[in-house]
Amino acid sequence: MLAATRAIVSRRLQSTKALLGCGSNVIDKFFKVEALPKPGEKGYFASSERILERSLVGGVTLNHLAWAALLGVPASLLALQGDDQSGRFIRSALSQQYHVDTSFIKVSKDYTTSECFVFIQRDGERSIIMAPAATSLIDGAAIDQYFADAVRDHALMVSSEISQVPHSGVLKLLQTAKRFGITSVLDLDVSPSVAVNQAKLGSMEDLLSCVHTADILKPARHAAEELYVHLQSSSSIEQVRSMSSTELVDRIRQLCKSQMVAMTAGSEGCAISTQQHLVQVPVVPLDTVVDATGAGDAFLGGLLAGLYHRGFPQTKEDLTELGRAANLTGSICCQILGAVPDDFARKELKGEINKVSSCSPTVGMQPNIEEFEKSLETDGLAASQLVGYTDSQSVDAFVDILFQCQGNVVLSGLGKSGIVGQRMASSLASTGTPAHFVIASEWAHGDYGKVRRNADVVVFVSHSGRTTECCEAARYLVSLGISVLSIVGSKDSPLALESDKCISYDLTVSEPLGGVPTSSIVLQEMLANAVIRELLKRRKFSKEDFGRFHPGGSLGTKFHSM
Repeated sequence: MLAATRAIVSRRLQSTKALLGCGSNVIDKFFKVEALPKPGEKGYFASSERILERSLVGGVTLNHLAWAALLGVPASLLALQGDDQSGRFIRSALSQQYHVDTSFIKVSKDYTTSECFVFIQRDGERSIIMAPAATSLIDGAAIDQYFADAVRDHALMVSSEISQVPHSGVLKLLQTAKRFGITSVLDLDVSPSVAVNQAKLGSMEDLLSCVHTADILKPARHAAEELYVHLQSSSSIEQVRSMSSTELVDRIRQLCKSQMVAMTAGSEGCAISTQQHLVQVPVVPLDTVVDATGAGDAFLGGLLAGLYHRGFPQTKEDLTELGRAANLTGSICCQILGAVPDDFARKELKGEINKVSSCSPTVGMQPNIEEFEKSLETDGLAASQLVGYTDSQSVDAFVDILFQCQGNVVLSGLGKSGIVGQRMASSLASTGTPAHFVIASEWAHGDYGKVRRNADVVVFVSHSGRTTECCEAARYLVSLGISVLSIVGSKDSPLALESDKCISYDLTVSEPLGGVPTSSIVLQEMLANAVIRELLKRRKFSKEDFGRFHPGGSLGTKFHSM
C-alpha cells in the first residue's frame, strides 16, 4: 500500500511542478515522567507499564509541507533519513496521512533519523532533547549530490529553514533554485545568535548570505528583530523593538532586496512587505488555544498555498487576502495538539481548501468519501509501523514452537479477534499445519478435552490481551501442560504474560468511536500471514503440496494445471 501511494504521488510530480522543502523532519517521542531527576538522582516514568506514550511526526519543514499539501499544493520533502523505525514512521506518515511525496528522500543504513524526546512531568512542564542526526549532514555537498537534480526537474518553489540544516546546505539549496529560476522561501525559525552559537549551524556570515539569497523570507518577530541588528549594525536591539511590525518588515525587505518578507508577530497577526505594497493583517481571533507549537509553520504552509494557487500578489487587496489565509492556517494549528494537521484542521479548512483550489475544475466535483480515504490512510500507517517493529527473537521462538508441534495447532479468541483466529486456522491447515479453532468461551464447557499434553499448541488472538475468557483459558491450559502462544496488542497484558511466547504489536492505533476493531484487525492479519509464510519456508512446503491440500475451486485448477 505504501509503495503504491509513493508511486502515485511520484507520477504526479513527474507532470506537476511542486513545492520542494528541505529541512527538519523528526519523530517526536513523548514520555510521561513523575519528575525530571536532578543530577545523581533516579527518576521514574509516570506509568510502571508504559514508557513511550505517543509518537508524532514534526519538524519545521515537515510541518509547513503538510499544511501546504492539505491546501492542495503538490509537496515533496528533501531529506536524509535512516533505514530505521523512526525513518519508516516519518515516511509512512508523510505518504499516507499528509500526502507529501517522499521519493526524493535519501535513505541509508548509514544515517540515523532525527528524533525529539519530550519529557512531560505531572505538573505539565516539558523538557525537550533534540537529536538532529542525519538532518545535520545536509551540507552544500549533500545538496549537490542528492537534491540538485530534483530542484532542477521538479520544483516550482523551494523552501528551507534556519533551524537544523547547516547554513552551507541552506545556502547551496537557495543558490541552486536561483540558478534554475525557481522561487525560494526561507523560514527564519530561530534567532540568528541561537542558530550560530547554540545550534552551531554555521557562521553569521553564511546565515546573512542565506537571507540575502532567498526570494521570500518568513521570520518570526523575535528573529526578525535580531536579524535587523545584524543587517544594520548601527541599530540597537532596543531601537528595533520599538519599531512597528510594518516598519521592521519593510526595512528588512529593502536591506535583503527580497521579493517578499512575511513576518509573524503573535497576537498582532502578520506584516507583509513587497516592493509595491505593505500590509498588516490582524490575527484570527480564537476562543481557546490548545497548543501554539508550529503555528508559524502552519502560517508558512498557508502562505505557500496562496502563492501556489493565486500567484504573486499584484494588489494590496491580494496581499491582504494572502496574509488572511496564512493567519487562518496558523490559528487553526493553535487549536490542535501538535504541529501537523489533523481531522479537526481538515474540517475547519475545508472551505479554504475549496477556495484556494478553485482554479482546478475537478476540485469540489469529487464524491465525499472522507472517512473511506481516512480508513485507508490509517490502516496503511499502522501496517507500515509494524514493519521492522516486532522482536525477531520472540518471533523465531514462536514459529519454532509451531514448527515442532507434533499434534494440532488450536487457534482461539473472541469477537473480531476470534474471526482472525478462525481464518489463521484455516490457512494453517491448508499449508501443512493441522489446525482448528475453538471459541474462547467454550473451553470451560468441555473443549479442554480437544487438546493433548506434549502434542498440541494453543494460539490465542486478542487485541487487548485482557479478555477474561482468553486469560482464564490460557491459565488453565498452562496448568494442564499445554503450550500456549498469543498474538496480542500489548506484551505487558495478562494474556501475553500467561503465554510461553507472544508476538505483540504494541502500537497506538486510531480506530472509529474510540475502539471499533479496524486497524488492530489489519495488524493481527499481518502477523498471522507472516507466521504462515515463515512456517511455509521452514516446512519447505511446495506448490505441489498446496495442490494436494486444495484440489477444489479456481486455486485447485490453477495448481493442478502446473
